[in-house]
Amino acid sequence: MAACCLLGLAGCASEALDTQLANSREAVDQARIAGAAEKASADFDTAVDKLNRANIAANNRHKGDAMRLAQEAQVDANLARARTDSAQARIAAAEMAKSNQILRDEITRANQNQ
Repeated sequence: MAACCLLGLAGCASEALDTQLANSREAVDQARIAGAAEKASADFDTAVDKLNRANIAANNRHKGDAMRLAQEAQVDANLARARTDSAQARIAAAEMAKSNQILRDEITRANQNQ
């Protein structure tokens, strides 16, 4: 009976690791789609490296290391995504400020010509 319990726990651990690896892959993929490889390359590269190391650890049955690395990869990928989103927001804000200034200048010229 104890052996059955241990096998059940091992199965749960494997499921949890598989789920974490899938979540980490999804986070890395979403960061890549968002442009993190270009806009937050250090964080993105770290996430990819940790995910690769997590997969190697999982294949070598080092489940504890694999879980930790997969969790870290997910956090790093989320950070890369957040930094990418922030960079894109800064660019959009700068473009909006430029457009607003052009509009102000046009309004000023129009008022001077009246």
